[in-house]
Amino acid sequence: MHRFAGLTLAVASIFCCSSLRAQSALGTPKDTVRTPADSEFHMTKSPLEAVLLSAVIPGAGQVYLDQAWKLPILYGLAGAFFYGAIVQNNRYHWAQDSVSNRYARLTATDSTWAHAWESSREFYRDDRDKWWIYLGLTYIANLLDAYVSANLYDFDVSNPSPAPFESYYDPIERRVTLSYTLRF
Repeated sequence: MHRFAGLTLAVASIFCCSSLRAQSALGTPKDTVRTPADSEFHMTKSPLEAVLLSAVIPGAGQVYLDQAWKLPILYGLAGAFFYGAIVQNNRYHWAQDSVSNRYARLTATDSTWAHAWESSREFYRDDRDKWWIYLGLTYIANLLDAYVSANLYDFDVSNPSPAPFESYYDPIERRVTLSYTLRF
């Protein structure tokens, strides 16, 4: 490991020195006037603000990003997963009480039934935990969606000018049509 430490340090110092020289050589003169076209891009919506809003109130980041149509999907999934967790939690506690009551009776038949119900109790517990995990993943997906949507908020997907050449193949008549558009 120590053999490569010196080599790594040498490569890093060469890279840093060469990049500093390149920056000083390519620097702009001080008397140049910057125009608005040369200025840096500034995002309209802050990804940090969108994530923090969604972290405090799930879906608030989507509302901040003008994507309120996602709220029914988010709250529908979260509600379904929460409902599943509550139902399985109630079933788990019912099975736990049943197993405890059967073992408390101290008869052979009750012990057999209690032993049989233990597997269903474990199933309900595991299934309840899965629903809680799904709910947590929904919360994380909410945060990721807010972050990605904020970063892509200013992204323009419109085509500034269509291609001058267009082609179309008609499979029934087996012919190709080619058109050219001239714009002034």
